[in-house]
Amino acid sequence: MTAPDTRRAYELHEAEWVSAKDAAEILGVGESTVHRMAHRGLIQRGSGYRRYHRPALEALRDRGEAISIGEAARILGRPSAAVRDLIAADELPSSSNATFPLFRRDVETYAESHPPPDERAGQLNAAAAARVLGCSVSTVLRLARSDRIPCNRDTRGRYWFREDHLAMYQRARTATRLLDSHPR
Repeated sequence: MTAPDTRRAYELHEAEWVSAKDAAEILGVGESTVHRMAHRGLIQRGSGYRRYHRPALEALRDRGEAISIGEAARILGRPSAAVRDLIAADELPSSSNATFPLFRRDVETYAESHPPPDERAGQLNAAAAARVLGCSVSTVLRLARSDRIPCNRDTRGRYWFREDHLAMYQRARTATRLLDSHPR
């Protein structure tokens, strides 16, 4: 297309293109934010103009604010690595923006239809594990940190123990005591 053809195509669809002021009004943000969003790649400018495509702006507005993977992980109740896996599997739509690759409404919609798996079902926290083993919480945590008791850690750093692992530790501890009490 030549330059006059480009201009004519623009004029034909001029109603679809709005100024930064109108774009800011559509999105509910300030004009400088519109320019920053365009710079970050969240919205596209018209070629050669400081104009923005109204349908694209309205679609963006309807998706909600752009959020980070960490924020999405908090909403979904899953680790960030799991959110990255969902993006890679195309289960969560993402934007081209590296800093804020997801949109709040997309993540919230996914969270409603895909509740996080109950990974803690049948597991005990450190206090419950201490009661089972008959020792203090600090002893249980020390054993977990030294890998003497298998455990899982959640995103908040809490330790979780399976009952069968605790029973196995108790059997090993009993066997060790028996061996130590008998002369060789």
